[in-house]
Amino acid sequence: MQTMQKEPELLTIPQIEDKYGLSGATILTERSLMRKVKQKKIKPTKDGEVLIPGRTSPVNTTGFGYTTPAVMNGRRVMYRKIDVEKWIENQLEDLTPEERVIKTA
Repeated sequence: MQTMQKEPELLTIPQIEDKYGLSGATILTERSLMRKVKQKKIKPTKDGEVLIPGRTSPVNTTGFGYTTPAVMNGRRVMYRKIDVEKWIENQLEDLTPEERVIKTA
């Protein structure tokens, strides 16, 4: 009897890097930034961008780690596969098929 291996519903950051090509370091940086904004240590601008002391340009807050809620499994940061795919689909929504290929390649 052949058993089909089911894809995991929760993905770790290295799995997201391998499968979708998102940078794990960037995801963790965005999560840290989001926590600081929630703690009111950093204030976002009217445009939704965040000014970090010591940086000349504001940080965009539309990144994966900032907008997508994580699931903590012990001390492990994990994301739902559905949320990852939905975020990627939303980022590529307004592009033509040719632009999608160029952006993801």
